[in-house]
Amino acid sequence: MRVLLPSRKVDLQMPNKRLVGGIELGGTKSIVAIGYNDGTILERISLPTVVPELLIPQIAAFLQLHREQRGEILALGVGAFGPISLDPNAPNHGKLLETNKPGWSGFDLASALRSATGLIPNIVTDVASAGIAEAHLGALKASELGVYLTVGTGIGGAIIYHGKPLPALLHPEIGHVALQRHSTDTAPSSCRFHTNCAEGLAAGPAIMARFGQSLRHFAPGSAEHDLIADYLGQLCANLVLTLSPQRIILGGGVGQTPGLIDATRAAMLDRLGGYAPDAVAYEQFLCAPHLGQDAGIVGALCIAGHGSAISENLSGGCKSWQL
Repeated sequence: MRVLLPSRKVDLQMPNKRLVGGIELGGTKSIVAIGYNDGTILERISLPTVVPELLIPQIAAFLQLHREQRGEILALGVGAFGPISLDPNAPNHGKLLETNKPGWSGFDLASALRSATGLIPNIVTDVASAGIAEAHLGALKASELGVYLTVGTGIGGAIIYHGKPLPALLHPEIGHVALQRHSTDTAPSSCRFHTNCAEGLAAGPAIMARFGQSLRHFAPGSAEHDLIADYLGQLCANLVLTLSPQRIILGGGVGQTPGLIDATRAAMLDRLGGYAPDAVAYEQFLCAPHLGQDAGIVGALCIAGHGSAISENLSGGCKSWQL
């Protein structure tokens, strides 16, 4: 099967701003915003990611309130945790697959949002949403091929090529890549699917289960800090060897832990053993998102405003995907 890749980065700069809505559906909290299709946020709200039957009406109420105050919302972009079907031609498009998040497996997110808001949502993964924002407005702007990793309630990753998620059968599940567990680490995996995947060993719930508190309570150089840094370093080393990206961004709540990016970089280089381009050792090769915690919701607004303008055909026109 021949896959047609985007030939250039899509320009998100448009002369006429449009009022749009954005949703960043995270594992612990969800951000809902209205703003412009250039990523400008006008209003936002943070909501706990409870069961969908309770969350969707809260999202719809926020959007309706600001419709009444600011005018018609013209489009809706969504960055959602996964796994989720993103093929618009698939019968289960917009549905969550089996997930670690209670109450969400099999939920038809696209249909629920359309029914509640009257808008057809343009959906990507939450980490792809952040990656799109960074590609056009932040740390991946100068990179043809970059990776956005988020480490928080789970671990997710997006491969961004010319400003867009790389076409795939589903979407990358980088957090479920198997790692080499330390011999002294006997804590059970927090992933119900895998015993040694990155998410099960190094995401927020795994850290809390193993240590009884968040990683911020441990100083850089401590055994606890070094363990998580090594697991994330293994993951980044695997990405360097398989994708050879020009930059890796490490975001998410755990990713903000003081000293963690530097320790992860050191662990990545150790795991690579010198078998990588010199640029991998540069400080900015593995870095924090320039847009910080706003990357996901900014990306959702951009996706809403430009979905129809940045679509690609796959496999000779038999399948399509949109940002």
